[in-house]
Amino acid sequence: MAFLEVHMVQVREIIRRWQAGENKMAIGRASGVSARTVGRYIEAAASFGLTQDGEPPGEDVLAQLLRRNHPGPLPTRETPAAARLAGREEQLARWLQEERLQLTRVHERLIREGVTVSYTSLRRYVREAGLWKPAPATLRMADWPPGEVAEMDFGRLGSIIDAESGKKQTVWALLIVLPYSRHCFAWPLLQQTLAESIAGLEAAWQFFGGVPKRLILDNFSAAIAGPDALEPRPTRGFIEYSQERGFLCDPARVRRPKDKPHVERGIQYLRERFFKGGSFRSLDDCREQAERWCSEVAGLRVHGTTRQLPREVFETDERQKLQPYDGVLYDVPLWREVTVHPDHHISFVQALYSVPTTTCPPGTKLEVRGDGALVKLYRKGELVKVHPGQVRGGRATDPDDYPQEKTAYALRAPDRVVQRARELGPNVETFTQRLFDGPLPWAKLRQGQKLLSLGERYTAARLDAACARALDYDLIDVRRLQRILLQAIERDDLPGSEHSTSLGTRFARPGSAFDHRQREVAG
Repeated sequence: MAFLEVHMVQVREIIRRWQAGENKMAIGRASGVSARTVGRYIEAAASFGLTQDGEPPGEDVLAQLLRRNHPGPLPTRETPAAARLAGREEQLARWLQEERLQLTRVHERLIREGVTVSYTSLRRYVREAGLWKPAPATLRMADWPPGEVAEMDFGRLGSIIDAESGKKQTVWALLIVLPYSRHCFAWPLLQQTLAESIAGLEAAWQFFGGVPKRLILDNFSAAIAGPDALEPRPTRGFIEYSQERGFLCDPARVRRPKDKPHVERGIQYLRERFFKGGSFRSLDDCREQAERWCSEVAGLRVHGTTRQLPREVFETDERQKLQPYDGVLYDVPLWREVTVHPDHHISFVQALYSVPTTTCPPGTKLEVRGDGALVKLYRKGELVKVHPGQVRGGRATDPDDYPQEKTAYALRAPDRVVQRARELGPNVETFTQRLFDGPLPWAKLRQGQKLLSLGERYTAARLDAACARALDYDLIDVRRLQRILLQAIERDDLPGSEHSTSLGTRFARPGSAFDHRQREVAG
C-alpha cells in the first residue's frame, strides 16, 4: 500500500504561498505535492475562513486541515498506458536514442501501430523507464524590483591559519547579492551546515537592515532535500526558517548558473579581490573584514553592468522596500526520525521523552523537532506531543501519556533500579551503581533494566557472581556481563583463568594490578 504523507510544515507552506498569490502549479512544485493536492488544501482553508489577504493560520488550524485532507491508502496498480507500452522498451529506446526522434514523432508512430496512449502517459512512461529526459528549459532572468529577491551561492575561498590554535582551516563563503542594486554580503564559514548557513543569512539580513520577499538559493545538502535536476525542494528545516523570516524559497536547478546569474561570478570576484593576499587572524577576523569590504569596497565601486554604485542604489531605492528584520537570532531546530521504545519513550539528543500510548504504541515511527526551548513529536506529519527540552541525560515523562495501571512503571527512576539490584546481591548493587555513576544516568536506564532481567533468566546467585567477575575486570557493560553468563564462566577463578581472554577485556592484567592506592599503602 502506498500513500502520500503531507507534513504540517508542507501545509503551512501551501497556505503561505497561496496567500502570497502564487498559482497551484508553482505552489505544488515548491511544496513537493501535486497541484490537485494544493487545491484540496486551499478549498479546505477557505472553508475554515482563511483568505488570501488574511492572517496566517495557527498550528491548531493546520492540524485540522491536515486531518481533513490526509489521503487514505491507495492501492498501487499498473496504469492502462503502462500495460500497453510494456514490452516495447527496446523499440522505444531505438526510436529515441538511436534514431533521435522527437517524442511527438514517437507518439505518432505508436498510434499508427495501433497503440493508443496519450502523449502525457507516453512521456511519463519513457521518462520513468530512463529512456528519455526532457531538454532543460531556459530560464530568463529579468531585473527584479527593489527588495523583491536575493540570490545566494556558496564557494571556496582558500585557507587561513588560526592565530590561537595554529591550525590550518579551509574557508568557504556564503554570498548574498540583491539583483536590483547589486549590493552584496559575504559570510566566511568552515562548514555548509544548516546552522552555519542560517547564521550567515541572519548576518546578511542584519547587514541589509531587512529581508527580501524571495531567496534564490544554491543547491547544498543542508537546504535542499534531495538532488533533482528540474525541481529541487528545500529541506523541512530550511522551509521553517523561511516561514519564520517571511521569504519564499526558490532553489536554483542543478548546474543551471543562469537561475542565479547575479551571484554566480561573485564568489570568484570575492576570492580574487578580497581573500587573496589578505591577512586573517581567525575566522571571526575574516568575517569582520569581509563585512567592511562588502560595504566600503564592493559597495562603492562602479558596477560593470549597471554603471552605478551598488551601495548608493541600495540606500536610495531598495533598503526601504525590504521586509523588516527584528534582529532576534533564529533558533535553528534539529530534526530526527525516531522509534517509540517499549517503555513508551523516545530518545532524542541523549534525553528521553514520553509519547501518548493510545496513539503511538511501541514501534511507531515518529519525527522529532527540537530547538532551544521545545521538543515536538510528529506522527505522519501531525503534531502529537510537545515537551520542554531536556539536558543530555534528562527525561520528560507526562503521566497522562499512560494508562493508570502503567503510570508507576513509566515513572521509575535509576534509584528504583539500584534498589531492586540490591535485592539480587551486593555485587549486582555495586555494578548497577557504577553503571549509573556519571552525568547521564537516564541514558543508562535501559541497560539497568536489562541487568535486572538477567537475574530472572539466570538466577540471582549467578548474576551476582557474574557482576563480581565483571567488576574485577572493570567491565561496566551489560552486554559483556551477558556474555559472561552465556559462556557460564562467572564462577571461574578471576585472574589467570583459561577463560579470561574470552571476555574481550581491554586489560592484559587483572584489575587489581591497576589499584594505585594499594601499591602506595604497601610501599
